[in-house]
Amino acid sequence: MRNKITMSKFIMNKFMMNKLAILLLTGTAAQAAVVRPLDEMKVLEVPIAQDALTRIKVENDRILQVFGNAGEYVLETDDYQGQIFIRPTTSLETIPLKAISLTLTTEAGYTQDLRLLPKNQAPEALILQVNTDLEKSSLSGTKLALTPLFREEVEGLILALQEGRIPLGYKEMPINLITLKGPYQRMREIQGQKLRGLTYRIQNNTKEPLILSEAELAKELNLNTLVALLIPKKTLTPGEGTDVHVAIRAN
Repeated sequence: MRNKITMSKFIMNKFMMNKLAILLLTGTAAQAAVVRPLDEMKVLEVPIAQDALTRIKVENDRILQVFGNAGEYVLETDDYQGQIFIRPTTSLETIPLKAISLTLTTEAGYTQDLRLLPKNQAPEALILQVNTDLEKSSLSGTKLALTPLFREEVEGLILALQEGRIPLGYKEMPINLITLKGPYQRMREIQGQKLRGLTYRIQNNTKEPLILSEAELAKELNLNTLVALLIPKKTLTPGEGTDVHVAIRAN
């Protein structure tokens, strides 16, 4: 069976929600909202209800992936509107509940780090807005326009990487020998107008099991324009390896 772009422990599980479920989750018309500007250079700290679902959305965009420690929260997804609902995992031993560290990536290519602080308060939706004055500037200060991405494009690229294919509109890129060294070997790269697809080979050369996580790999590989990351096998026994597939922005 083909691996899907799931978020198991560190990435959200994807499922389509019917309209009734959506109405049940979003039907509280009087719910207050916290509006924050999206800032990829900062960790946004936001208080959330400790015993109820908090809705998180990105205005005029859709949440594509969620990175975090799934043991700290309960997560529900709304693929219809591209938003998520999160509630801290309740436990008598962990009250007061510790902060939840979360990283969101969106279909438009934005990344936002969050530090959610569980409080004894009514639930408030968190709305993230793109600050057009600071939108994706380069080091020289020139603004870079981001072409919108669609979920089907990202999933199609990841599937092509798994199957060793070159999708329509992509071309094979030469591999620098330097990338073949070290624990994360870049084995393949294909590039299109919007996205680049990368395949890394990770080998466990130690005598202990190696546990992989999306958040740590994204940091180690310095993937600043990460859109999606798939790890088919997260626990590698000694001598075992796996291919990791990555989709990043072409620009």
